[in-house]
Amino acid sequence: MVVGDRGSGLTTFVGLLYAAQLRLGTEEGDKFRFSADRETIRQLEGIYGELVAGRFPEWDADWDTHPLSFVFAFRTGTFPRLTGAAVHHSGGFASFRLQFGGISAESVAELAQHDAILELSTRRLFESPVVLPLIDASRLRPIDPATNSRPLDVSDRRLAATLGLLSRYLSLGRQRKPQDLYPLFVVTKFDQCPPGTLARLLVPPSPPASWQSGIREAVGSRILSAYFPHTLRLLESAKGMRGSRIAPPQWFFSGLQLVPGSAGVRIARRSRIPVGGWEPEYPFEEYRTLIHQLGVLAHRFPGEDEGS
Repeated sequence: MVVGDRGSGLTTFVGLLYAAQLRLGTEEGDKFRFSADRETIRQLEGIYGELVAGRFPEWDADWDTHPLSFVFAFRTGTFPRLTGAAVHHSGGFASFRLQFGGISAESVAELAQHDAILELSTRRLFESPVVLPLIDASRLRPIDPATNSRPLDVSDRRLAATLGLLSRYLSLGRQRKPQDLYPLFVVTKFDQCPPGTLARLLVPPSPPASWQSGIREAVGSRILSAYFPHTLRLLESAKGMRGSRIAPPQWFFSGLQLVPGSAGVRIARRSRIPVGGWEPEYPFEEYRTLIHQLGVLAHRFPGEDEGS
């Protein structure tokens, strides 16, 4: 389940995830493969086509009607202890089905405030033990020391309510035992984060893929402390919870390189050597690591259709 404020880059994130799958399937086809149903491919090709043309997608994926459904396959032995009903072995590959559904933080916050009968599509989202909260780095503006007002206070409260609601839902134990919730935070538009904020968060000048061990967790913790204190308190309190717990968050940083002089409206591209064509200039290593982490998590959950 992917959740974020409107305009936080959800559609672009999905397009870049697809770009990473294409690249992995081309460059590491002996280790990774993926497939998707026709409707998913139709949506993804539309988003990807805009990115490759150097434009930001102008339309949102229709996830309410058509959730995106992927099958990831990793060479057997890539991950340890691949067991469980979610895993299928064929031709030396272990495959997992992951369904991606998106929902706005506003919608989840409204559900948290009211007793409501959830539609089937929403229930399926809530049954996901993996949630990908999107944090828009362009909105991480410096905090005014005079007023101490936080630019993302509303987003913080919505995210805390979202994670709390999802954790409680999982604690109902559809499998007769509570499931843990695994948050994978994706900081979108990282290239647009204000320089003053980067300095305050002690972000290294090098790309995230080259950061030493522990740095991304430290940067993520500082983001939560400075801009998401309600979410941070929820995560801290969840450490001692019984039943369904919230696992320590993991952090990934996404952005797009823009064409100089384009006023931030044109996306830079790079050649897809050796297969030809183009892809947007984005942090591929971040998405490679995210895909592998989804594979690691997928094998822990029962049922073929369990996923993100």
